[in-house]
Amino acid sequence: MMQRREKREGFVLMAVIFSIAIMSLVVIVAFTTSDDERRSARASRESTLALYAAEAGLRATLGNWPAAPTAALNPGDSVDLGWTTIPNNGRYRAVIQRVDNGGLRHYSVVVSGRRANSYGGQSSILAVVAGESRFKAAITSQGPLSMTGSSNGIIDGYDSDNAPYSPTTGDTTLIVGNGPISLYNAFTVRGDVKAASTIWNTSGVTGDVRPFAPPFAANPVLSCPAGGYSTGINTNSKVNYSSSTGVLYVEDNGKLKLKGENQYRFSRLLVADGGSVEIDGDGSRVDIFVDDWLAFAPGSIETTSGKPTQLAFWACGSPPNPQTWYVAGGKDAFYSVYAPNHEIQFRTGGGSANNNVYGAMVGASFVLPSAMRLHFDAALTRMPSSTLKTLPGSWAQLPAN
Repeated sequence: MMQRREKREGFVLMAVIFSIAIMSLVVIVAFTTSDDERRSARASRESTLALYAAEAGLRATLGNWPAAPTAALNPGDSVDLGWTTIPNNGRYRAVIQRVDNGGLRHYSVVVSGRRANSYGGQSSILAVVAGESRFKAAITSQGPLSMTGSSNGIIDGYDSDNAPYSPTTGDTTLIVGNGPISLYNAFTVRGDVKAASTIWNTSGVTGDVRPFAPPFAANPVLSCPAGGYSTGINTNSKVNYSSSTGVLYVEDNGKLKLKGENQYRFSRLLVADGGSVEIDGDGSRVDIFVDDWLAFAPGSIETTSGKPTQLAFWACGSPPNPQTWYVAGGKDAFYSVYAPNHEIQFRTGGGSANNNVYGAMVGASFVLPSAMRLHFDAALTRMPSSTLKTLPGSWAQLPAN
């Protein structure tokens, strides 16, 4: 008996259709994966270009720092510099916020970069810009520092933001120079001494002594304020002043009170033995800019604030032959001196009370008597400064929104 065969018409066609479907799916997946990879690569490229746009914006912002808008910021305030287009049609936007508590200025700079296309690549980066203190040490000397005499003076430190000066303070101080430093053995330095050259007679130094240390960058000479020399100075037979020449001379027994102004400019400020200048800023800082020559006798500078951060003498301009500046102490000598293009000599006399000065000094070189008593105020390191620098290591890329 013969078996009957089962009919299988159409099996090959179904197999072919199924194979074609599978192959089509594989092709579609391949094309889709390829397109996804292309889009991913394009997005990565656009994001990288957006990062470059943000980096270009950061460099442009730091290189062309908006001094006026940022100087007007109070702590916590910010300024938006808006969107700027760069040559490759990318854009960046810089926002600067002041983040300090009212002392030495600190700013966060956030720059967003964007690509001008449908992919919309975006990236944001952050850097911190900080003010650089003019006074980082009790004495900063670009050249040599030499000490004369045989008295037991002292250089120490305190912080007027915390408490008035006390001889028992535990705060330390610093003397730093790019030239040789020569002290007197019995002279006490309650802190460190560093020089890019030799250091002599350091038995009175309580901290580290570091000769041949790396030199520091030269302190810049400041430009003089615009507007000419000060006017409205009260003169008399013992106080001579010309607003055309800027020369102020206070003779023996002469008395001058500078009150109400927060900035003065002179070409020369000279106060003779027996003369006095009382400086009262009514609670505000007083800055005195001097083009050429500053000289005042021991006990002749009187301040009412009791804080070195409230009075500063600034050398400005570039006189052809910079004069030596002669400064001195006193019972109310609270001030700082910034004169990187002048030699500074400290004068003593009139008893030990007139040998005290509370503040800090920056000069081209120094000649100091061993009878001096310089008390460095750490609050000066937080005093506002127009010199800004980017803090190393502050660069960061922010996560995308």
